[in-house]
Amino acid sequence: MWLLWVLLTIFLIAAMSAGLALGMHLLFPRMAERARIIWAAGLAAFLPMSLAFGGFFLEANVADDEFLLSVVALVLLTFVILSVCCLPPAWYATTRLGRGKDAAPQIENDEPELIEG
Repeated sequence: MWLLWVLLTIFLIAAMSAGLALGMHLLFPRMAERARIIWAAGLAAFLPMSLAFGGFFLEANVADDEFLLSVVALVLLTFVILSVCCLPPAWYATTRLGRGKDAAPQIENDEPELIEG
């Protein structure tokens, strides 16, 4: 049963990463693809891990010898989630959205023409 919850969480984080990439594609169309991928994946990885960091720092004993080791473990887990669960869906969503860019008609100038009557 716990394996089902782990898989559901991984799919939820991946879907959040792809959804953020789609939203950033719609809200910031001129943003570079690489920046969009990194921002979407970073937000999707940090949001669930912010609960873990918050709970850890509320209950942690700073004077303990294992404090630094625990912080390093949380940071490494965040980077694993970022690289394994978040970067591939954000990259896939961004590259799939960017394919139609070349097929779209290009306007020579952005200035509106005056209507003469």
